[in-house]
Amino acid sequence: MIRLEAAQATDRGRRREINEDSVLAEEGLFAVADGLGGHQGGEVASALAVETLAAQIQQARTQDRRHRFARRPQRASCPTIEDLLRAVDRANEEILAKSATSPELAGMGTTLCALAVVTHEHHPALAVVNVGDSRVYRCDDLGFHQITEDHTVVQEMVKAGILDWDEAESHSYRHHLSRALGIKSRVVVDDWTLAAVRGHRYLLCSDGLTNEVDDRDIHAILLNCESPAQAVGALVSRALQNGGSDNVTVVVVDVADVDLP
Repeated sequence: MIRLEAAQATDRGRRREINEDSVLAEEGLFAVADGLGGHQGGEVASALAVETLAAQIQQARTQDRRHRFARRPQRASCPTIEDLLRAVDRANEEILAKSATSPELAGMGTTLCALAVVTHEHHPALAVVNVGDSRVYRCDDLGFHQITEDHTVVQEMVKAGILDWDEAESHSYRHHLSRALGIKSRVVVDDWTLAAVRGHRYLLCSDGLTNEVDDRDIHAILLNCESPAQAVGALVSRALQNGGSDNVTVVVVDVADVDLP
C-alpha cells in the first residue's frame, strides 16, 4: 500500500572516541537514537532503544497476523500510532531497568525519533514520534520542513518568551535536553500522523548532522541527490567536512509509491 525506499549511515565523527548513536532502518520502521551517559552508557541506551522499538513493533505485527488468521475482528494490517507510542514507553522502561541493575550505566539515556508505516482510520499512513533533539524533516514540493520539535532547555525558553532565536543559537544550554528516554519513569512522547504522498522525502538525523550543516545546505543536498543512498552519503560527508564534532547518523526515506483504496 505504501512503498518506501530508504538508506542509512552513521559515523563516529572526527572527535569522539566511540559512536553513541544507533540507527534502525527496516521495512516500514526507521529510527535514530543519540545516546548520553557515562562510559559506554550512551551507546548502550541508544542501542537498547532501537532494539526494543523494533521488537515491540514486530510483536504488534505478529499479533495482527494471528487475529487475521483466526478470522476474528481484524486489527489494522500494520501497527497503529498507539503501538508505536507503547513501544517507545517500553524502550524507556528497558533503559531504566538496565540502569538500575548496572551501576556503571547509571544515568544513561537517549534521544529517539522514529518514522513508521501505521494504520490510521483504517488506511495506511505515516507516523512520527520524538523524544529529545534528534530530528525528522520532510522535503516536498513546498520546501523543507522540520516536523519534530527539539526537547531542549533553550527551546523551552524560546517557547516561554525568555529567549529569542538569535540568543538561543549561542546559548550555553542549547544542547541540554529537557526530555530523553531513560531519565524518568514516565516520558512525554510527541507524535504526528501524516498522509503518505508519493515523492515526499523524509530525513531522520542526530544532532551531529544539524550542528554541522544548516537547514539550507541539508535541503540542497536532499534535492540534488537522486537516491536515498546518495543523500545519506553526501550528508554524512558534509557533516565531517564541516568539523565532525559529534557522531552523525542519517536516515533518508523516500515515499516511492502509494496505492490507497
